Amino acid sequence: MRLRAIVPETIAGQVTGLIVLSVAMAFLLNLVAIFIIASDRDSRPPLLGPFQIITIAQLANASRSEEEIATLVASARHIGIAVNRRQSIPPSDKIMPLARARMPFFDRLEGVPGFEMFQKNTTIGADNTVRIQLQRGGTLIFPMPPELHGGFPGFILFPVLYVLSTIAIICVGLSLYAARSIISPLSAFAAAARAVGRTTDGNQAVPERGPQEIVQVARALNGMRDRIHALLDERTSMLTAISHDLRTPLTRIKLRAERLSLTPAQSAITEGILLDIVQMEQMLTETLSYLRDDAQSEPSLRADLPSMLETICIQPADLGKLIAYDGPKTLVYCCQAGRMMRAINNLVENAVRHGTNVAVTLRSRADGDIQIDVDDDGPGIPYSLHKRVFEPFFKIDSARTSDRTEGFGLGLSIARNVVEAHKGTIELIECVPHGLRVRIVLPAEQ
Repeated sequence: MRLRAIVPETIAGQVTGLIVLSVAMAFLLNLVAIFIIASDRDSRPPLLGPFQIITIAQLANASRSEEEIATLVASARHIGIAVNRRQSIPPSDKIMPLARARMPFFDRLEGVPGFEMFQKNTTIGADNTVRIQLQRGGTLIFPMPPELHGGFPGFILFPVLYVLSTIAIICVGLSLYAARSIISPLSAFAAAARAVGRTTDGNQAVPERGPQEIVQVARALNGMRDRIHALLDERTSMLTAISHDLRTPLTRIKLRAERLSLTPAQSAITEGILLDIVQMEQMLTETLSYLRDDAQSEPSLRADLPSMLETICIQPADLGKLIAYDGPKTLVYCCQAGRMMRAINNLVENAVRHGTNVAVTLRSRADGDIQIDVDDDGPGIPYSLHKRVFEPFFKIDSARTSDRTEGFGLGLSIARNVVEAHKGTIELIECVPHGLRVRIVLPAEQ
């Protein structure tokens, strides 16, 4: 509870607090880094330079006794200057005169005042040391100082590093905050909006947590979802009642028409009336079937797709239609079997109605997706109408021949809803020289 009282409720407040916290952490890290660098510098011995070498050599030459020289060398070693004194140099020790040296250090050494008296007595040892022979005898041996490399000065490099570290911490903090507190809820909102009216996930409320703005959006989305479900339920209830009320008089008219004793000419009119009644009943049945929310009642089960497609092809084949199935013998897929069978059956009925040869093909793609094609050799559908045919109650008069057994424009709409509920895609492809291919692609099982 105390933490919630400290954390701001709005996104603007949380971003501001995060920036302040990031800057404070950056300054703290910078102070720690400065303290470590300063401590490290204090612990390191001082760098040996040309001035220290000449100064020690001058003091050694000015000494009055060997004890003074020994004391000088000991004092220099005590303050971190690694200097030794030898009375004699072994003949085997390789020595290079200073004139042959081509190092930047000796250029700086020659510029030190008082170096003139040691120029002839300064040499370079084989162990990379500077050797200065004294007037009283003996030789002072100094280690060769490391060469200084070019680069950014410390007074520029360290502030730049501090600023960059501060920016990096702020950017990382803001990115983590955005990914966790903003992007994640927005992704959940998008998934919930796509699921409304399509899958069982559409009935689940969006969690109302996070910053104040995110909570407000979640509440608005949940309220909109409830209103949409209420409207859908009201529409379905109304159409169900209308259907029930219409079926009763239609049934009475059908019975009375069948009981009439008419002449042969009047019998033809009666048959037409009965056929109209059958079409009206079929229209009511298909409309209610389209409006029913089967996705909420039917669970997803593992079904054998080849068996399903072969079953769909049997009935048209028994009626003398030329229809064939091509695909594997067994392919198990998790889906709502009843709805999927109904969707594919609608596609097959359309193909059989408008074509003479129908082929149903099942394939498993290399990426794991499932592809189902329903081909016919009918007149096809113009490309400009490929999207409109998926609209409810939309029918084409010019591309497909119309008769009294034609549907009511719901077959493709139902198939699209079922496929999209399974997160798949459905599209129409023109066949050459004529015909139509309806392709369903279902995603691979996770």
